Formats: sequence, structure tokens, C-alpha cells
Amino acid sequence: MIKFQLFINRFAENDLENSINYYEEQKYGLGNKFLLELKETIKRIEGNPYQFPKIERKARKANLTKFPFAILFVVDGALINVFSIFHLSRNPNIWKDRMFD
Repeated sequence: MIKFQLFINRFAENDLENSINYYEEQKYGLGNKFLLELKETIKRIEGNPYQFPKIERKARKANLTKFPFAILFVVDGALINVFSIFHLSRNPNIWKDRMFD
């Protein structure tokens, strides 16, 4: 069984920080709830990234269940590269431009 290593690139880190801050501004503790769900989804990705569907070329998408977000990533051997933590109402061209940066 492959032991995957997950890497979150600078775009996804920025997405994460902005989203946590936004939810925390809306209601105290909501940013933490978002982060906890995100971490659970990341554990599922690390366990088996191939369970998530391809959406474009090599990109895969793992939806969160309680928040309208998806984690977008590419698997390259044992490396999982998260390139976006994306609100589903945003223009998908944003993540397509950063897929291989």
C-alpha cells in the first residue's frame, strides 16, 4: 500500500486562511468547524486519493459535506498536491489557472 504525502501549495494555503477568517467573522467558532471538516476530508484523501473523481485532466475533487467547498488536488506518484480549497460558487477558471503552478 502506498503511503501518500500531502502538500498544500501557496494558493490553497491562502484559500484556507481566507475561508477560516471569513467564517470566524460570521460566527465565533465557525472557522474552527470549517477547519475540522477540512482536516477530516484531507485524512480521507490521504487514505485513498483515487476514491475521488477526476474533474479535469489529472485534477481530482473532494467535496466537504457541511460547507460549500471542495479540495482540489493532483496525485503524482506518492505525492498529493492540493492546489485549491475552493468555494463551489466561484468561477472554476480560477482553479484551472493554478492547477500546475
